[in-house]
Amino acid sequence: MNAFLLPCGCGADIPVTKAQAGGRVTCQACGRDEQVPKFRDLGKLREASAPRADDTDRARRTWTAMHTLLLAGSLLAATCGLGSLTITPPVAETFDAKTLRASVMQAPLDEVYAAWKTRLSPAGIDRPRTDSEAKAHARTDFYTTLRDGLRGAAALGAILAVGGGLGALAGARKGAGR
Repeated sequence: MNAFLLPCGCGADIPVTKAQAGGRVTCQACGRDEQVPKFRDLGKLREASAPRADDTDRARRTWTAMHTLLLAGSLLAATCGLGSLTITPPVAETFDAKTLRASVMQAPLDEVYAAWKTRLSPAGIDRPRTDSEAKAHARTDFYTTLRDGLRGAAALGAILAVGGGLGALAGARKGAGR
């Protein structure tokens, strides 16, 4: 909004705006009431120069690359961090009990006993995975990798946000002349 300077009888200038046209104002210097010209006559008064923002104010209000880095890093950290919390890898079964029973029932009894005595009893079951077990393990591995990747991206975002925040703070201090 443009401001104009209304001269007072005491020699002081009274700043007035278009909204005050036709009204009365009080001089801050002497306390005298002065009539503000009508709207059409305000253009005859001198315009008040707008106060210039000094460089420190401008530096504080300027959006920099560091602010962008801070914002982007924060968004990345928050989004990926929350995303990683929502992903829970499914627990893959190590064996399918029905398939194992069926395999044992089809094998000759002496082989089952020999396998149990030499390998299965001391070391656990040693057999290839079934298709359903392999798919379950692949699904678990996929979700675990996805969750860990999101956590890594969240950590990277947090690092970027901290770097951007420190850079913006250093820029603001430099602009303020500290």
